[in-house]
Amino acid sequence: MQERAQPHQNAFEIHIRLKTIEALFNSLDPSPLVERDLDDTVEDYVVDCVRDAPRDAPLDLVLHLPGETVSRINGREVGLSVAHYFSFLRDRQSRRIRRLLREGRQAALVGLLFLAGCTLGAQAVKSIYGGAMGALLGEGLLIIGWVANWRPVSIFLYDWRPMHQQMRIYDRLARLNVDLRQDRQ
Repeated sequence: MQERAQPHQNAFEIHIRLKTIEALFNSLDPSPLVERDLDDTVEDYVVDCVRDAPRDAPLDLVLHLPGETVSRINGREVGLSVAHYFSFLRDRQSRRIRRLLREGRQAALVGLLFLAGCTLGAQAVKSIYGGAMGALLGEGLLIIGWVANWRPVSIFLYDWRPMHQQMRIYDRLARLNVDLRQDRQ
């Protein structure tokens, strides 16, 4: 009998019933078990379940398999494979966030330079044309300057947050316990 991982006390359990352990993994991935990708459907299901889990609860992935299958599987290797996969996703998401924030800094620099140019242009237009026409053109340039800064503002206020939340989910999943159980059905 293979060693079983000890379930966490008060853990949030995610149950998956499989006919074979191969169904857990992407069938196109030829990598060794520890480096294999999870099946997309399994990944989506597990991630959706974690979104519903209490934030401070430890996570257990309970894989229900036919009895004869459970006895032949190295549960530790399956657990390492799942942890490796979600660690990879966490690290990839972290790189995406860093790239996005770098893009935001670059866009902010360009946007602020453009805003400075628009501000100078607005002052020049107001002094050259004067009156209502100068004021209208000057205000238009200022508006264009501020609109040019929407992308960096969007990145720093909104865009990074869902990516960071996804990274935190992957981090939790990289630490989940995998338990193999004999299917009773």
